[in-house]
Amino acid sequence: MEEALVTMATVEDDEGIVISAKTKKKSAPDAAFEKFALATVAKKIEGLRAEFATLKTFVPTVNSQAAFDRNKDCNRYANVICYDHTRVILKFNVPPDRDYIHANYVRTSLCNLPNNYICTQGPMDSTVNDFWRLVWQEKPKAIVMLCKVIEGGRQKCFQYFPLNEGETKQYGKVTVQNVRKTSPSTEKVFEAIQIKVSVKDNPAFVLTLFKWLDWPDFGVPTSGMGMLRILRQIRDHPRSTAIIHCSAGVGRSGTIVACEICLKILLEGKDLNVLDVIKEIRAQRAGAVQTEGQYIYLHRTLCEYINAKKIAKEKIAEFFESYLTYASTCKAE
Repeated sequence: MEEALVTMATVEDDEGIVISAKTKKKSAPDAAFEKFALATVAKKIEGLRAEFATLKTFVPTVNSQAAFDRNKDCNRYANVICYDHTRVILKFNVPPDRDYIHANYVRTSLCNLPNNYICTQGPMDSTVNDFWRLVWQEKPKAIVMLCKVIEGGRQKCFQYFPLNEGETKQYGKVTVQNVRKTSPSTEKVFEAIQIKVSVKDNPAFVLTLFKWLDWPDFGVPTSGMGMLRILRQIRDHPRSTAIIHCSAGVGRSGTIVACEICLKILLEGKDLNVLDVIKEIRAQRAGAVQTEGQYIYLHRTLCEYINAKKIAKEKIAEFFESYLTYASTCKAE
């Protein structure tokens, strides 16, 4: 991060005598943080709602979905498409297995991301083997599970890994072992599980599976701390891949990737336009940041990060209060 610069400012006292005083110039990141925070506060919740509504007319210039259409039985939701140009093409055990999985690489030209991201739908019982072929192929350091298996009485994701410590399960040609839980029992935000992945006659590798615990079944979280802490865990392994999923792999998944891109833009001292970030992600992963509630929660999380740096604290506090009121009535998943 750029160091704060100290300059000599000259002012006149009451008698017209020029005196010098040391003033501290904000670093480029801090200036970017403050500018974004103040702009967010000025927009208020209603302004952010109106801003999100403009995304309805956004259509990517490249939007072929031929593989999605050919593999309807592999798609959890018929209305959540998977673009051809960014889809992850499976190579392991192909043939006889197919090369399709509802997953897309998500990259950015707006900043230098320290990690690689893949967004995918929550595995189904019929696609769980494909999910582990994806994991074996991409060798991620992290899998982030942003939904529960059951939410609101409906299945959102198949139970795709062994639950018990020391337990091993076979998914096609991929062997998956739950090695141990690595998060302390006092951890309320996420659960971290060390997973060993292996294929016969090949070296095994180990990853961490993060289960986000405090996203409510309906609505959005009241705090951004969970998202920020999970992203920090991913950043601990720079230049590695993280596979992110929720149920459809676009709403919560798109929100956490958008948050990381937004933070990196600000940390590079650049002006942040959140709409531009989401449009870039949606051009790769259709429908990313799916709901108004997720869009506003993204701003809440970014402001929480800025607030922790003691920047624009009083103004941000006003936004936090209005967000809590909004979150109490929000039904976005």
